[in-house]
Parts: sequence; structure tokens; C-alpha cells
Amino acid sequence: MEEKPTGTADWVFLIVKMKLIQNPSIVLWDQVAGIADNATFFHTSTWAKIILETFPQFQIATKGVELDDGEIVVLPMVATVERNKVFMWLESMYLGGYGGLISTRTLRADEVKTVLKLLISSRIAHIHLIGNPLFEYELPRSFKQFDLFTHILNLGDSDEVFQRFSSDRRRNIRKAKKLNFQFGIADTEDQFEEYFKIYEDTLNRWGEKTLVSYPYSLFEAIYRFKSDSVKLWVAKVDDRIVSGKIIFYHRKFAYYWHGSTLEEYLNLYPDPFLMSEIIWDACQRGYKSIDFGPSGGLKGVETYKEKFGARKVSFHSYEWDDNAFFHIYKDILRFLRK
Repeated sequence: MEEKPTGTADWVFLIVKMKLIQNPSIVLWDQVAGIADNATFFHTSTWAKIILETFPQFQIATKGVELDDGEIVVLPMVATVERNKVFMWLESMYLGGYGGLISTRTLRADEVKTVLKLLISSRIAHIHLIGNPLFEYELPRSFKQFDLFTHILNLGDSDEVFQRFSSDRRRNIRKAKKLNFQFGIADTEDQFEEYFKIYEDTLNRWGEKTLVSYPYSLFEAIYRFKSDSVKLWVAKVDDRIVSGKIIFYHRKFAYYWHGSTLEEYLNLYPDPFLMSEIIWDACQRGYKSIDFGPSGGLKGVETYKEKFGARKVSFHSYEWDDNAFFHIYKDILRFLRK
């Protein structure tokens, strides 16, 4: 059995054997994302490109490491840079998507800590790293840890999955099916625009309860990249979209990222009907699970997910702001302003 390094000399030796990949190519990045067991759509270069297309203040800051055995580790990141171009704020991954290390093989705990130490430079002011419920590593103690949870529905036989829905959820779906909603996948920009208007209707209904809102440019970028890993599912009445859901797919995992329904149709249940069709489709295509995402502390949203049989799964986010150079720099700026 291989002995894990314990002392400073062992740690330095590990760094010497590891090779930093400062700017991994898109090809290498996506190759790792396509292999890593814990990779999600948010770890792919497509998601990073969508962020850059929507929010020009960001730039790609993904880093990689080649391990001593030739295996590759990638940390997908985007960054904002201070006006003087000295310090960077890193996000892995932005807009609440899962981030963190992905690799072509499972990493040992000592390797995780060494890789992260190798990736941290004197230019970094702050790192925000969102963990991953598929698999989490223990990070160095310099990273502050915060508890989070999502809801995940494990898939399999579609009939068995349907039986895990609550009785009132199944009843609502049967009622909606009698109304002959049409469902399908949006494939034109006009349909994305129509869906965004439904989202605006939803934001108006939520009012001050809204936790976050997205600009149309984000949905426009999602459409223009035309990734096979992204689908806007819609329910229609007389060719009018009344409900929609954006689902991200990667490897054998699906992620429910966004959904909205016109208020006037809520009592006809196109939303649970559409979600049941999405779940059925994922079962037929052999997906292992659908992640419903974090709920932002909203009990009603949690209940909505649990009525589909989704269960709570814990994970963590992490923050690092332990750069002594940056703190000295801030102190100097405060002194000069006085």
C-alpha cells in the first residue's frame, strides 16, 4: 500500500513531480470533463463561454495540473480582474453552477491539497469554489467551508420513479394530460424569446421574493451555442408556450437549471406535467439522476422538488482570501486615501 506524504519535504517533492498547466486548451479541458466521474455541465468550456458571452467583465481563468503519472487535473474557473490588473477574483463556477477539481482519475486527499496550493498565486485576491454533490474532496484548511444542499432524483425504471411522486403530484399530472398540452424542445430563437417573456411574468409574480434574476442575453447565449447538452423543454397550448424548463445534460447526469410558467395556467398544472415528461425522457435515455438544484432556503421550492421524489443531498462551497500581499495592498490603499 502506497504511503501518503506527511512532512514538508514530501509535500515539496509532490509539487516538483506535478506540472502546472497555466492555460489548458479547450480540447484538453473538455476531454477531462468528459472523463471525470464528478464532472457536470458547469465544468465544461461551453458553460464558461456562455458566461463570457453574457458577462464581459469575466475572463477564462481555468488552470490544470499534470500529475506524476501523466493523469490530468483541471479546475474550471472564470475571473474578474481589478482595475489596476494586479489582483483577480476567481469563481468556480459562476452563476451558482458546480465547480471544483475534475480529473482523469480519482485523486488522493494529499493530491487535492497539493494541487490547490500549486494553483494559488500571489495575484489571487479571492477564490469562490462551489462544491459538487457527486463527489467532494477535503480542501486545505485555508479554505472556509459553508454548508449547502440540493435535491436529487435517482432514476431507473420510469414506472417505479413515477410511483415515488406524491399522490397529489401524480393526480395533477393526470389532470394536465387530459388537457392535451403539447410538449417538445424549443429550437428557434423566437421560442427562447417567448420563454423569456414567461420568465419575466414569473419575476413580476415573485416580486421581492426574487433571489436572483438573469438578463435575456444569458438565454440568448445559451441558444446561440446550440449545445447538444442543453435543452429548453416547453409545454404549449394552441402553439403558445405556457411553461418551460431548461435542462443541462452531461455524462449520465441531468440538471434542472431554470423553469417558468405563465400565472394564468398554473392551476392547469403544465409545470408538473412537463417535468414528468422530462423525467420520463431521462429514464428512457439511461440517465442516472436529475439534480433539481439548491432552493435558496425557500421551503415552497423544496416541497415542490420533494413531491417528485427528490431527496436532499449535502455539499459545500468554499472561499479562500488568505493572500497576505492583497491584504497589505488594501491597507496601503486605505492609508493613501486618508
